[in-house]
Amino acid sequence: MHHFLRQRPAQLYLLGLVLILIGAWSMEATGSFVPMALAASAALMLSAPLVRQRFARLKAASRR
Repeated sequence: MHHFLRQRPAQLYLLGLVLILIGAWSMEATGSFVPMALAASAALMLSAPLVRQRFARLKAASRR
């Protein structure tokens, strides 16, 4: 687990999760859906490197 958290894609993914929490809190505080929508789209973009890394590993494993 420690090795996973040291990887840049995993850190970006966790940052996206934190942004979702902040967006949910902001949505509750302001009564607007805009903060949550922005946080969710940012989290989706921040998870892309992790997904690419996982697909690359699967592709490399299937070549063996």
